[in-house]
Amino acid sequence: MNLSDTAILIADDLSDSERNLLELTATPAATLLGAVSMILRTTLFTEDPAAWVDMWQARPDFARIEWLDGPELSDVVALLAAKDYEGQIEGVPGLRISSCNDHTAKMHWLGSAVPVELQLTRQLS
Repeated sequence: MNLSDTAILIADDLSDSERNLLELTATPAATLLGAVSMILRTTLFTEDPAAWVDMWQARPDFARIEWLDGPELSDVVALLAAKDYEGQIEGVPGLRISSCNDHTAKMHWLGSAVPVELQLTRQLS
């Protein structure tokens, strides 16, 4: 890497191009994916590891997570869903279960001004 590259931004403020890109990428869906990944970063690769995992935001209010093999979908949904143990919150605060079957689940997150839908899919090899 060439640190003398003149394209490297050094100003103390964001450029217009940076602001535009942040409006597209720093969304409620991206925030939710960050919170989810903090919880799943070890879960999907422990005793029964997933072969691969992919996470992305399709829109500012819609995020997806898919993985191959690994933990059962219901276990992941239960881990992510917000739970209140006598004032101790576990899971992702504001994340609620909408629907869940053996291979797909829908959840919604109330942690932003715009509710975010999270779809989870477990694929089998």
